[in-house]
Amino acid sequence: MDETLFRAKAINRDIGFHRTSYKNGDWVYGLITRLYDERFEVIPAEMRDINGVNGIEVDHKTFGQYTGTPDKNKNKIFECDIVKAFKHNEEPFVAVVTKRNGCFWFGNWNWCEFLDKFRNYEVIGNVFDNPELVKGGEQGG
Repeated sequence: MDETLFRAKAINRDIGFHRTSYKNGDWVYGLITRLYDERFEVIPAEMRDINGVNGIEVDHKTFGQYTGTPDKNKNKIFECDIVKAFKHNEEPFVAVVTKRNGCFWFGNWNWCEFLDKFRNYEVIGNVFDNPELVKGGEQGG
């Protein structure tokens, strides 16, 4: 993996003073600086964005790590992205990128198998903004 990068959706941005222009639901790209701890439910997770701005409150349920691989359009592929991939001359597969046991997965393929079997893949959405793309339609292995 070339770079460590995460993303999550900003929260609690409609009230009070904030150092950034992020609004509720905006994607924040950067590093996690405070994980969510369910013992302290009123304290949200936080991130530092790629510009170095700290203290951005984010929804911990939307965390996704960068896989280290861009799609055919040079868009970074993150955990929880929905990817359409073509395997030779077969019908395309649509699956969600997940992380299990420390490894990224595309449907039933681990990331190395995915990169070996598929040559043409692109991000078509993510499970938070486009859940309709996976309802009953997720395929794999």
